[in-house]
Amino acid sequence: MISDSGCDFMGEDKRLQVGKQVKAYWCKDGFYYQGEGVITQLARDKVTVQLQERVAWSDDYTVGGTVSLPRISDSIHWSTRNCVRLQKKLH
Repeated sequence: MISDSGCDFMGEDKRLQVGKQVKAYWCKDGFYYQGEGVITQLARDKVTVQLQERVAWSDDYTVGGTVSLPRISDSIHWSTRNCVRLQKKLH
Protein backbone atom coordinates (compact mmCIF):
# COMPACT_ATOMS: atom_id res chain seq x y z
CA MET A 1 0.00 0.00 0.00
CA ILE A 2 1.39 3.39 -1.02
CA SER A 3 -0.20 6.47 0.50
CA ASP A 4 -1.15 9.65 -1.33
CA SER A 5 2.02 11.22 0.08
CA GLY A 6 4.15 8.51 -1.53
CA CYS A 7 4.92 6.47 1.61
CA ASP A 8 5.36 2.75 0.91
CA PHE A 9 3.87 1.36 4.13
CA MET A 10 3.96 -2.28 2.98
CA GLY A 11 7.60 -2.03 1.94
CA GLU A 12 8.49 -0.34 5.20
CA ASP A 13 6.69 -3.05 7.19
CA LYS A 14 8.70 -5.74 5.37
CA ARG A 15 11.94 -4.06 6.52
CA LEU A 16 11.01 -4.20 10.23
CA GLN A 17 13.49 -6.34 12.20
CA VAL A 18 14.20 -7.05 15.85
CA GLY A 19 16.80 -4.52 17.03
CA LYS A 20 15.85 -1.79 14.55
CA GLN A 21 15.33 1.75 15.82
CA VAL A 22 11.76 2.92 15.10
CA LYS A 23 9.22 5.61 15.81
CA ALA A 24 6.05 4.26 17.46
CA TYR A 25 2.64 5.92 17.18
CA TRP A 26 -0.36 4.83 19.24
CA CYS A 27 -3.55 5.97 20.88
CA LYS A 28 -5.01 5.16 24.29
CA ASP A 29 -8.02 6.58 26.11
CA GLY A 30 -8.56 9.21 23.42
CA PHE A 31 -4.97 10.52 23.46
CA TYR A 32 -2.30 10.08 20.78
CA TYR A 33 1.30 9.29 21.69
CA GLN A 34 4.59 8.84 19.89
CA GLY A 35 8.01 7.76 20.99
CA GLU A 36 11.30 6.35 19.80
CA GLY A 37 12.25 2.79 20.57
CA VAL A 38 13.78 -0.49 19.48
CA ILE A 39 11.85 -3.48 18.15
CA THR A 40 12.07 -6.35 20.65
CA GLN A 41 9.52 -8.75 19.13
CA LEU A 42 7.86 -9.30 15.77
CA ALA A 43 4.78 -11.37 15.03
CA ARG A 44 2.72 -11.64 11.86
CA ASP A 45 0.20 -9.07 13.07
CA LYS A 46 1.99 -7.09 15.80
CA VAL A 47 5.30 -5.55 16.78
CA THR A 48 6.59 -4.87 20.29
CA VAL A 49 8.74 -1.81 20.87
CA GLN A 50 10.83 -1.00 23.94
CA LEU A 51 10.83 2.76 24.47
CA GLN A 52 14.20 4.51 24.50
CA GLU A 53 12.87 7.82 25.80
CA ARG A 54 10.14 9.05 28.12
CA VAL A 55 7.00 9.92 26.17
CA ALA A 56 5.94 13.54 26.63
CA TRP A 57 2.80 14.24 28.67
CA SER A 58 2.61 10.71 30.03
CA ASP A 59 3.77 9.07 33.23
CA ASP A 60 2.71 5.66 31.85
CA TYR A 61 5.32 5.46 29.07
CA THR A 62 8.88 5.70 30.37
CA VAL A 63 12.31 4.51 29.23
CA GLY A 64 12.36 0.71 29.08
CA GLY A 65 8.57 0.39 28.88
CA THR A 66 7.06 -1.53 25.99
CA VAL A 67 4.15 -0.99 23.65
CA SER A 68 2.64 -3.57 21.28
CA LEU A 69 1.31 -2.16 18.06
CA PRO A 70 -0.36 -3.62 14.98
CA ARG A 71 1.51 -4.37 11.79
CA ILE A 72 0.03 -3.38 8.46
CA SER A 73 -1.32 -6.93 8.01
CA ASP A 74 -3.78 -6.15 10.85
CA SER A 75 -5.93 -3.91 8.68
CA ILE A 76 -8.58 -3.51 11.39
CA HIS A 77 -6.26 -1.91 13.96
CA TRP A 78 -3.41 -0.48 11.85
CA SER A 79 -3.43 3.20 10.89
CA THR A 80 -0.81 5.92 10.50
CA ARG A 81 -1.71 6.95 14.07
CA ASN A 82 -1.38 3.40 15.42
CA CYS A 83 1.74 1.86 13.90
CA VAL A 84 5.51 1.54 13.88
CA ARG A 85 7.61 3.43 11.33
CA LEU A 86 11.29 3.10 10.53
CA GLN A 87 13.46 6.03 11.58
CA LYS A 88 14.29 8.33 8.71
CA LYS A 89 18.00 8.81 8.15
CA LEU A 90 19.12 12.35 7.47
CA HIS A 91 21.70 12.58 4.71
